[in-house]
Amino acid sequence: MASDNVNVDGARVLDVKNYDLAFVLLAGGQSARYGGNKLLSEHPISKLPLIEHSLRVLLDAKASHSVALINSAVTKTTNQERLAKQSRVTVVAGKWHGSIDSHLRSLPVNVVHNTLWEEGIASSIRAGLKHVLSTPTLPPFSFTCAPEDDLESDERSDTKNEESAGDTKPPSHVLISLADLACLTEQDIANLIHASQANPENIVCCEWQNNKERGQGGHDSHPRLTVPAIFPNAMFAELLSLKGDVGAKPVISEYLKKGRVTTVPTPNAQFDIDSPQDWVTVALSQH
Repeated sequence: MASDNVNVDGARVLDVKNYDLAFVLLAGGQSARYGGNKLLSEHPISKLPLIEHSLRVLLDAKASHSVALINSAVTKTTNQERLAKQSRVTVVAGKWHGSIDSHLRSLPVNVVHNTLWEEGIASSIRAGLKHVLSTPTLPPFSFTCAPEDDLESDERSDTKNEESAGDTKPPSHVLISLADLACLTEQDIANLIHASQANPENIVCCEWQNNKERGQGGHDSHPRLTVPAIFPNAMFAELLSLKGDVGAKPVISEYLKKGRVTTVPTPNAQFDIDSPQDWVTVALSQH
């Protein structure tokens, strides 16, 4: 295997065939302010349930990422179908696990049941990352099938479509996103992946400013740094130590102070669905 490269600034750049990205989509909340399962509400543009719309954005980005690897010099002879299955997408469900799992059953995704969802978003991050780390990954550019794993942890999971070839090497990076970010596009995710490949030692996250705060000045006008974000495996321990109803913001803030965060302007990351009225904002933002 070829060694990694060094860019003009002296930072390490992973060889493309060493960049192994896993995807985790968080869908473990209870939709308290929505008054029901918001993830099954219809997206006004795609006409798909929100959970499927958000998942397909990740799947399309994953497919494009896989094709890019296939077209690289080191993978031109690789079978496309096998490579496309190497980087799996994991959905973490909580209160609405049953309906989400049933709806996604035909899609190439692992659905993990976070039984500790009432704790908050940190429990879903832990459940998703534990699943990624406990599921054997594929050797470079190969594919076989194996029975489902039985996770030995308090956050046990229901999984499907498991793929294993006995290689337990963890992914080099994990992308974490939220299932209720209704305006994200495949290009938004692709921009994050490209930035991560160019800055593999850094957290790569979205940067945006609330439309209502633009031009107001003052401390409230500072850009927000949020998921979707890609984390190198050196940060996995911090993600697994998160507790309570907090997301990845503490980890991003910690590494921002160390100069190890790369931001990607992503205005679409500001639009989430908390209440039915938010769909009006989403519809307007698409025009």
